Amino acid sequence: MNNKINDNSNKCSNNINNNCDNKLTHWEKVAKRINENTYILKIAYDGNNDGFQSHPHKKNNVCDIIINALLKCGYMDKEETKPLLRGGRTDNGVLALGNFIIVNLNQEPILSHVYAKLKYTGVWVLGYSKISELPEIKYRHYKYILPNEGQNINLMIEGANKLIGTHSFHNLSKRDNTKNKNPLRTIYDIKIKENDFFITIDIFGKNFLWNMVRRIVTALSEVGKENKPLNWIDKLLDINHTEGVAPAPANGLILVDVKTNINYIRDDYVIGKFKEEWRKNYRKNTADAGVSMNMLNIVNLQKLSYDSPK
Repeated sequence: MNNKINDNSNKCSNNINNNCDNKLTHWEKVAKRINENTYILKIAYDGNNDGFQSHPHKKNNVCDIIINALLKCGYMDKEETKPLLRGGRTDNGVLALGNFIIVNLNQEPILSHVYAKLKYTGVWVLGYSKISELPEIKYRHYKYILPNEGQNINLMIEGANKLIGTHSFHNLSKRDNTKNKNPLRTIYDIKIKENDFFITIDIFGKNFLWNMVRRIVTALSEVGKENKPLNWIDKLLDINHTEGVAPAPANGLILVDVKTNINYIRDDYVIGKFKEEWRKNYRKNTADAGVSMNMLNIVNLQKLSYDSPK
């Protein structure tokens, strides 16, 4: 009789625990898995992968590449095949300088060893820190590099000022049908600068909806080109107004930082290699841009004719 009572008591206790676990938020569930071997890794990537998150049919994603490198270094057990937490989700083509993942490791990582396993993948681990609790995310900083096509920068700045604060960004984000997400988001600041070739748009906020930054860029560019009036921004933020806005191309977007209260340990060798690879990339792309510009200039100056000879 006592055994039956104990069995029933254990079942009830397990059911209560399971029900409690089901009611926990994702962050609370992750917090329960943090132990004395939990690390946060500061990561960067060049956007030439199959997105950031793990995917069963796309193995060239950033998370899987890093996990495989950690496994090869012997820093992770094979049972741990996914990060506990990610700093920010980014789509295919988006670059990052300051994203992060949280993982359980069996020893303190040596970043130069991790770099050797990540070489030529377009993914880097730039820093790490052991943590005993989840980091406090202060803000996320995105930067978009937009070609300067003669947009009116003052109109773009006026439009950006309308977006600062808390608004419904339902018209400036992609709906995720698997999630019932509140479209209200708060933008802390938007800074816009220009030179002869590019317009840079820096956007700061606590969190963002899917495609939100890229659609904001499209909206500001349309206002800058005077294809849309300035009050169009007000319409897009009106909860009673529905209108689609296409996202700007992914390859112009950089997740500059997911700012936390963490001080990362960095490796000068890895940082040096990271800079070296991006210098090579800069030289190549500058040469490509120069060739394209000269081809256009030559055609314009010579007024080439492709008419058949008489």
